[in-house]
Amino acid sequence: EEEGEGRVVRPTFARRRALLEEAVSTLRRALELENSTIGASHPVAASTLVRIGKLRYEMREYAAAAWDIRRAVGILRNALGGNHPQVGKTTLLLASIYERHGESIVTPVAVSSSSTTSRGGGSGATSGAADGNGRDDAELELYVDALEPLKATLGEVHPEVGFLYVKIGYLYGKKGDLNLSLLAYKAALKAYGEPSSDASPVSGGGGGAIHPEVVSIWVQVTRHSTTLKSWRDVLVAGRRALFMLRRSKNTLFQGARLTTSATNSSNNYEGARSVSPPQQHPRVPAASRSSKKSHIQITCQTYYDTLFATLQCLGQAHTSLSDYPLARDACSESLRLAWEMALSSSHNLCSSISGPATSSKEKNEQVPLLTDLILRIIRALKRLGKAHLLERHYTPALECFLPSLELLRSSAETESTLDCASVLGSLGFLYLKLQRYNESSNFLRECLRLYLRNGVDENDRETRKVQAWLEMAESREDEICAAPPSFLEIPTIVFNDENGDSIGG
Repeated sequence: EEEGEGRVVRPTFARRRALLEEAVSTLRRALELENSTIGASHPVAASTLVRIGKLRYEMREYAAAAWDIRRAVGILRNALGGNHPQVGKTTLLLASIYERHGESIVTPVAVSSSSTTSRGGGSGATSGAADGNGRDDAELELYVDALEPLKATLGEVHPEVGFLYVKIGYLYGKKGDLNLSLLAYKAALKAYGEPSSDASPVSGGGGGAIHPEVVSIWVQVTRHSTTLKSWRDVLVAGRRALFMLRRSKNTLFQGARLTTSATNSSNNYEGARSVSPPQQHPRVPAASRSSKKSHIQITCQTYYDTLFATLQCLGQAHTSLSDYPLARDACSESLRLAWEMALSSSHNLCSSISGPATSSKEKNEQVPLLTDLILRIIRALKRLGKAHLLERHYTPALECFLPSLELLRSSAETESTLDCASVLGSLGFLYLKLQRYNESSNFLRECLRLYLRNGVDENDRETRKVQAWLEMAESREDEICAAPPSFLEIPTIVFNDENGDSIGG
């Protein structure tokens, strides 16, 4: 349509919807003809259903679109076999609808081979509206169903296979099944051509480019292994992740500068950190830079948080394995990074909070960000202090724990948290080692009080450990109070004999 001086007016959604409905109606008639001639279970009928589903998707009828494409998946699976490329492609199409609009779709019966066969072509049934968990379960099952057809088509080592494994790993992690999530992430690394877990951080890297997803996968493997306390795996994955994070930094920020204005880049910490001249690192190929991004992929906004978390995981692993010098190195680096992040970001945050033009809503949104910066420093201090404490370097440990306690008590939001209780417990144990039993008892009592306030079970292992320390400190304190005075503290009694000479003394 044209209007005025040749200006083109786009058709409204209502007009486009009418055109789409007409196209759907035509395809429905074609589908009826196909059913009566070649049969409803023919792959051509499935192709028509897919076309109808795509049109229904454009009409924003997501549940109806998913229903038609689900029927097509069942037909194709029965007609062509579960590993046919068209089955995988159509299943991925259905999974993408669940990923984007799963909340609008009713939960389906599974489209696996057994269920579609029993339904005679996948006409299917539904079982109520999909909540968040139901949507994730349906999406996960579809990705798993698409895996074998995709591998049969592309091979075991291919970026698309790796990307699908990443999606599966992310959804398992979201469900809390970290073991299955780890298996999926490790399979993704193999699909991307990464070296085995026995490889050194620099082996297999060569001089080639780093796929943007691979760095993120190593980070996730590090985090999951830390949660599962698989410390040897943490060291392998964490070193590899750290190596790749450092190596891909300039490429990551250079890509961000190409797509972001200079004004926006200078308004945040990441932009300020990325103004240094780029070093001669390998560039990621254009195909990789423009490829799809998963939920876990690291961006310039999350780079430094990810780097900090990786250093913390390595510090925790080295500490748990009693490798205290390496633990101190990792923790010291994470502490420096935490201070840099806080100093680079706090000025802008404080200015925006105190600015007269800032609304109360914006101020409330900025306060948690400032608190997160402080908590990052506190946790880095705690981790470094623990490494010093276990190494019996008590003075450096005090220099970590006391500032972290002061920072925690400087805010009403953090002074009664479990972070504060943890620092108090560490200080109580430290003073116990220094044989300063009165201070130790005070810190340990306050730690137990915060544990109780935060709902920690009195039979919890940490609670029992603090209670044992407190009993030890109190008993030593009582022993000191009840002990007889030492020789030098016994008063000397002086008296005179009959001749006036002093006796004693």
